[in-house]
Amino acid sequence: MITLLDDINQWGKGTLFKYGFIETLCIVGIFILAAYIIKRIITRSIQARFKSNTNFTLRVVKITIYSIAIYACLSLFTPFEGVLSKVWGSAGIIAVILGFAAQEAMGNFVNGLLISTFKPFKIGDLVKVNNGEYEGYVIDISLRDTVIQTYENTKVIIPNSIMNKAVLENISLNDDTKGNFLEFDISYESDLDLAMKIIKEEVLHHPKFLDHRNDEEKKQGIDPVIIRLTRFNDSSITLRTAVYSKSKAEGVQILSDLRISIKKRFDQEGIEFPYPHRTIITK
Repeated sequence: MITLLDDINQWGKGTLFKYGFIETLCIVGIFILAAYIIKRIITRSIQARFKSNTNFTLRVVKITIYSIAIYACLSLFTPFEGVLSKVWGSAGIIAVILGFAAQEAMGNFVNGLLISTFKPFKIGDLVKVNNGEYEGYVIDISLRDTVIQTYENTKVIIPNSIMNKAVLENISLNDDTKGNFLEFDISYESDLDLAMKIIKEEVLHHPKFLDHRNDEEKKQGIDPVIIRLTRFNDSSITLRTAVYSKSKAEGVQILSDLRISIKKRFDQEGIEFPYPHRTIITK
């Protein structure tokens, strides 16, 4: 039995394999197992220390470790010895060529690394890109691009180089609440104080109303609903207040409810919404 194993081990030694056939298989298995164990250890360490944007870093670690493992395995095969030595010898030239050929890809990679390092946003954040050109939740940050899932349940894939330079509004950074503007135009003849009183009452009575004041503002007695007169228009006055919600979807619902309830109250109290009037005189 030992003689048979020795004969098998001698097959290809020196011509195809650097060591014996069985020895090569064992070493390849050790390299692969070591790469797997090292990857698991580094993965757990990264996930324990960093709670966000780990996908990008983990992909880089995985590619690096398995690339080294593949190189080590190929070095055990005699035909690859010359090829690998030439690769190392020309690594500088190859790097320059690849740099020119893949400037955009390398730019996306570097920008992805910057995003993962400085964390202007993370997976799960609600973001607006370029003043609302794209809006949705970040669902992935890869080596090349960032994927945003929109409210229409479509996926927008934006290269990291563009994402890192874009004007970005991270809505999720605002203590998990979103401000929604509620505006009404009333006529100049309407009772301004009564209109502001109705708006305030309806906002406070909404079941999903969020008091956005901090403790200091509450101690100072600042009103939970502040209504501003923002514009004098040709035939109307614009009133605006901010209503806070837990999400944009909830904010849309709250604004709809308030517009309906305030419209009904305005009709009851004689607050007029201005609209174009035309008087026709026939002779």
